[in-house]
Amino acid sequence: MNFPVIEKAEVSDVARFIASSVLKNLEENKKVLLFLTGGSSVPVGVEVLRILNISKTVLDNLTVTLTDERYGDVGHADSNWHKLLEKGVDFSKIKTITVLRGEDFENTVGNFARDLERVLVNADFKIGLFGIGKDMHTAGILPGSASAQSLDFVCGYNTAQFSRITITPKAIAMLDEAVVCLRGEEKREVVEHLRKENDINIEPAQILKKVSLLTVFTNYEN
Repeated sequence: MNFPVIEKAEVSDVARFIASSVLKNLEENKKVLLFLTGGSSVPVGVEVLRILNISKTVLDNLTVTLTDERYGDVGHADSNWHKLLEKGVDFSKIKTITVLRGEDFENTVGNFARDLERVLVNADFKIGLFGIGKDMHTAGILPGSASAQSLDFVCGYNTAQFSRITITPKAIAMLDEAVVCLRGEEKREVVEHLRKENDINIEPAQILKKVSLLTVFTNYEN
């Protein structure tokens, strides 16, 4: 699959691109599901939501959730959702599906999976913001993990660093559009790996090429 790579992109460029796609579909009266992610892409998500909130478009048909979350108490320091909130993101006009709800791990995974499947199946347009690690993981899908082979929409599993809750390749394959944000010179090899064909279990980010519309943004020039 060929996909465009937009070089020397600023956070604002990526955010405007995503917000424009979301707003276009909302203005066509479509139900839109937007996935945001953590890590170096948090500033992009913050800017996307700022643009959406200042637009004149009604946001009633928009739902926002995460591609993945680190399990713990609500608002814990490593939470991807908390990182959005601490930047002052305003969700007052937007429906959300939060992952952490103060429940044990099993119920957290199950309830997120239930709520996500309902919206995922009913949404008219589904778009996700993703990062890709040097090991080619994306969302919370680590190479060789249970999440890479899961047949469910959501997978929860333990790693040495975090207990992770993530959408799966099955869920990602249902998206209409995926936007990848790569920041840092060390991510140069990621694009080259993505252009090749490899097993999703080894390089989970390969699943992003199953999305009909994929755009990659980098902040460097090849």
